[in-house]
Amino acid sequence: MALKATYFDGKSSKSHEVIIHPNSNTWRISFVNQTIIQSDIIWNIDEIQRSEVYTKGLVSFTYGKTFPFQKIESKNEAFIDYINNSDHPKLNSKVDVFLHKSVKRSILILLALIISISAAMYVYVIPNMAVSFASNMSKSNVISFGNHVYNTLSADLEIDSIQSNRLQEFVDILETNGEFPINIIVAESNEMNAFAISGGKIIINSYLLKKIESEHQLAAVIGHEISHIEKRHVLKNVSKSLSSALFFSILFGDINGITTILGENAHLFSQLSYSRTLEKEADVFGLEFLKQNKLDLHGMPELFQIFEKETEVNFPSYLSSHPDLHDRIEYTKEIANKQNSFTENTLLKQKWETIKNHYKQDLNNNLNE
Repeated sequence: MALKATYFDGKSSKSHEVIIHPNSNTWRISFVNQTIIQSDIIWNIDEIQRSEVYTKGLVSFTYGKTFPFQKIESKNEAFIDYINNSDHPKLNSKVDVFLHKSVKRSILILLALIISISAAMYVYVIPNMAVSFASNMSKSNVISFGNHVYNTLSADLEIDSIQSNRLQEFVDILETNGEFPINIIVAESNEMNAFAISGGKIIINSYLLKKIESEHQLAAVIGHEISHIEKRHVLKNVSKSLSSALFFSILFGDINGITTILGENAHLFSQLSYSRTLEKEADVFGLEFLKQNKLDLHGMPELFQIFEKETEVNFPSYLSSHPDLHDRIEYTKEIANKQNSFTENTLLKQKWETIKNHYKQDLNNNLNE
């Protein structure tokens, strides 16, 4: 078989008309112009590289491991047929043929790739960038941002300053030992809810306090919410939810833009739902928090049992954002049952009774009226 082609030696711009004699392992390249002294050139097929050529009816190949490379081009139909019928991947890439056989197909595949990459960016890359940003945000910025969010939310909160001070005294007795100082706020509300704000603030609704029966249960709520703060679950979840809006601000380091976006969506902090993994992590942290403070670990499953009873009447917002209540009762009880002993903290109990008696007194006053 003799196939016509044009040969470039890579040393000059001059081309040579050649005849290629292919076999299974090599191409023997013979020069057509015999007036020059030129021996045949041998190309090993395994070292041939097919070039990307977008001109219809033209194939091109290069040869050599270092620059300058030798090159062959051909519009010869017999040569093109030989290439198209070859089973050697160096000569005839099935993928390349598939992509370039039809311009419309190539464009559609390119568009599909662009859409797929964009979707992957939107679903995975951008949210992960937002979460990474939240993880690496400085402590001072987290606290500053948390204060900004709280100031935005507080306009809609009916804060009980007396109970907030009492509950803060309760927390100050406990060992928190975290990155952020914990600040407790009690809000008057008929919803059984508690939520954390980045930087150390915890909002506990009065209805939840009325249902809690012991200092151990109250400490369990606090420990659980501290976990969300210390592990930055709050900021990570909000950042992930708003990742698309945050992306360009993060990309260009626009802290003011980031603060504005998060501030405008401050309401999300009171409506966050966490994944099953994060909730279990917070529950286990809460149990460790109780253990660290030598309190009864049963405070955690007892707390969830109170929630379970509450669902017989209504479905409070706290539970709607905390999945698998029954399972959480079971695994926290299993851990709590392994506790050998705990210490009655007299001062903590007194603080709790002061908090609880406040609501008993309100109830008596309402009954007398």
